[in-house]
Amino acid sequence: MRQKRQRKTLKVWSRLQVHMTTSYVGVSVVTALLIELLLFVIFFVVLSPLIDQNVQDTARRTAQSYALEAADQGGGVTLNPQSTFQLGQPHSLVLPGGDGSQQTPYIQARSHAPQMGEVALLLTPNGQILASSSPARYPISTPVAQVLPEQKQLIRNALAGRGGSKIEFTAQGHIVSASEPVWSKNRKPMGAIYVQVTSIPFGGNILSFIGFWLATGLFWLILTAPVGALFGVLTTRGLVQRLHRLVNATAQFANGDYAQRVQVKKPDEIGQLEQQFNAMAQQLVESMEQRQVLIEQNARLEERTRIEQELRTARLIQHSLLPKEVPTLPGWQIATYYQSAREVGGDLYDFLTFEDGRLGLVIGDVADKGVPAALVMASTRSMLRAAAQVTDSPGEVLARVNDLLYADMPPKMFVTCFYAVLDPGSGKLHYANAGHDLPYQRDAGSVYALHATGMPLGLMPGMRYEEQEVIVAPDESILFYSDGLVEAHNPRGRDVRLPSSANIAQRAC
Repeated sequence: MRQKRQRKTLKVWSRLQVHMTTSYVGVSVVTALLIELLLFVIFFVVLSPLIDQNVQDTARRTAQSYALEAADQGGGVTLNPQSTFQLGQPHSLVLPGGDGSQQTPYIQARSHAPQMGEVALLLTPNGQILASSSPARYPISTPVAQVLPEQKQLIRNALAGRGGSKIEFTAQGHIVSASEPVWSKNRKPMGAIYVQVTSIPFGGNILSFIGFWLATGLFWLILTAPVGALFGVLTTRGLVQRLHRLVNATAQFANGDYAQRVQVKKPDEIGQLEQQFNAMAQQLVESMEQRQVLIEQNARLEERTRIEQELRTARLIQHSLLPKEVPTLPGWQIATYYQSAREVGGDLYDFLTFEDGRLGLVIGDVADKGVPAALVMASTRSMLRAAAQVTDSPGEVLARVNDLLYADMPPKMFVTCFYAVLDPGSGKLHYANAGHDLPYQRDAGSVYALHATGMPLGLMPGMRYEEQEVIVAPDESILFYSDGLVEAHNPRGRDVRLPSSANIAQRAC
């Protein structure tokens, strides 16, 4: 098993060495490609505009040279119909012995190339081709607007005496067009020369180089792969061996060999890891003994802290959900008292105020004590508030809350609850009871229990709750209480403590 784990570790670190070597090769290739890309960008941003401008100037000079020769052949009166761009002919517009850079080649045979590239045309005043350096593509006597519709405005300006030039960026390259008028003796245009040349014989944007640029990546990969691989193996061999020793020491330490340490050979990053491993191992061995001593003590403290925290949380929840203030109703006096039997309990009371001035009175008790009862009490309070906003019927409110509590009520737990709605103006008290201790109404000479039948909440689904009404006359009072008032007695049968919660509502005279 141990040998198998060591073989697996060797494979992992061998794979790391391969990855590191591959990264050397990748960095070399990417660096070469970035340098290429930088050169391309410099060419497009800096050199390409200079080349275009130089070619544009050359095209205009060539057109002007042809225009002067055409005017000379026509005697400054009209164009010579026998003018040609073919070198060596009697009426050739190309001067023998001239600058070859300012001459357009004469192509007589039909070419299958697109209508781009170099061409020179002699145009009559009405825009027809009188002479062409490429008769196959631009035949004689053809309207120039028909074969060069995109250059129509440039040629029209030249025929009107305004020479000019422009550059077009096409998929075939940068196409430079220039057109110059042929002037007569009295300085009137009697025709025009149109010259078209290619400035940069490739696509007019940097995206045209992407394919070529990516293709060179294979060349750089083949060129740098052997060197990068050899360099990567030599530089990573010692590093991987040191990491391997550190991993083995860590694995043996984790398996219980706490005397395991590694030798620090170099003060580099790996050496820092080795030093930190040795220091960590020593500190861990020392702390294990102290930790063993503190385990039991910490366990007891944690348990006590957990219980205290639960009690504080439950007490906070319980007291935060109780009403902060007693409602003030004209002509009524309301008093409350709350005391739980333990740190926390399951008793609750609440006041619900409605927009029409009525007041909802809630008192309840969860059949348990401690944290679980406090949590159920909190849920019951929220459900009662939500249900009271939906319906005015106390019985329906209790029925809704009963069905909701039944779905999630813990075993052997239920909630008793008395819910009433008081109309302060008329003194009418509309109420329903879910198994809670009966409230008492006291008048001048008697005390009456407020009866209403109904099962406690959360025991059975689909329960219905009887609703009753009483009138609280002036100087009468009603006592709402929980079981703490009636269940706590001393051996002589007398009460020994205050109720867990109690509300007293009294109507003033």
